[in-house]
Amino acid sequence: MKRIIYISGILGGLLLIIGLIGWIAAVPFAEVWLLAGVLLLALVCVPLIMVDRYRYAKRIDRIIKSYKDTPAKTERLTAEKSKFKGWSMNNSPFRERKSGLTWGGGNVKGANASRGNRRRFLK
Repeated sequence: MKRIIYISGILGGLLLIIGLIGWIAAVPFAEVWLLAGVLLLALVCVPLIMVDRYRYAKRIDRIIKSYKDTPAKTERLTAEKSKFKGWSMNNSPFRERKSGLTWGGGNVKGANASRGNRRRFLK
């Protein structure tokens, strides 16, 4: 359906432009091109766009309705000790950790705000 919408829209627009240019330049049968472009846009492209949007809205409503019936599942981070041993993404000693202002080089004013940096491991 999208393919038909795109093809009819592009073809209708081209026919409309050709018809307008031909109408201004006094080319024979320019009114036919103009009429064909308007009819293609008005009778094929625009109704298909409206049907496509209606079907999309219905699909979204159906998805929302299906999720309304299920109970909400809230996952919260706890302060408890993790069950897993070893390093994670947040407590690896090899990761460069920064906190606070860290603007870094290359900014316009040349200011380097580096408050609150932690010590870097083996640097």
